[in-house]
Amino acid sequence: MNRPRKYRFSALPLREDSEKTLYEEREYGITHLPFEVELRLCNAIRRGDPDEIKEIADATLSRTISAGHLSDNELLQTKYWCVTVIATAIHYAILGGLDETDAYNLSDSYIRGIDAMKESDACIDYLRAKAFELVKAVNSAKNKLSVSPVIRQTLHYIHVHLHERITLEKLASQAGLSRDYFCELFLKETGATPHSYITGEKMKEAEKLLSEGRCAREVAYILSYSSQSHFTEVFKKHYGVTPTKYRQRQL
Repeated sequence: MNRPRKYRFSALPLREDSEKTLYEEREYGITHLPFEVELRLCNAIRRGDPDEIKEIADATLSRTISAGHLSDNELLQTKYWCVTVIATAIHYAILGGLDETDAYNLSDSYIRGIDAMKESDACIDYLRAKAFELVKAVNSAKNKLSVSPVIRQTLHYIHVHLHERITLEKLASQAGLSRDYFCELFLKETGATPHSYITGEKMKEAEKLLSEGRCAREVAYILSYSSQSHFTEVFKKHYGVTPTKYRQRQL
């Protein structure tokens, strides 16, 4: 016995004459989701507003969702619509302060998730859950919006090149500033020296890699530390335990 559909997701019936789309919309009384609703959703993501997301989702999913006609296959119809929503939402998340690299990686991950779905309802449930996840990510990144464009660009550079050895000279050169002025500006806008900020970001990544089961030697190599002993010294100073003991606690 087929389970009842949780959501009503409709597609206009396909006609050989694609120019008759407007006729079909008028005939069946179903049109695309109003632009103002899409805009509210995107701006809620940009602001990092979970309450607005919930209100829009509850109101929208309680009625028939239309996406025109994207496929003859019902599941593909839903998947294609979800992908278009993800692509648009990610752009607004970037405008809200989410790092571009993180945003596009999330987009790829979300699309892979949709691709793996076997039912239309599961696609919509997944999309709804990821909307809240995206809002949370935007809120976590909002503090970077308070810095100047040149420092924001520097933070992005550090984020992308975290596996490399990042020098003050390279950062200052990327920013187009002298080393001394760059350090002064970075400290003023972030409250941390470039060195302490980079170390903090590397330690966060080290935590993640160790939790995934990588050994201290491998993590030290990935994060471009000069030696495992140096990495261990920095990690222990930061967290109070050695990387090996931290890894053992996580596994």
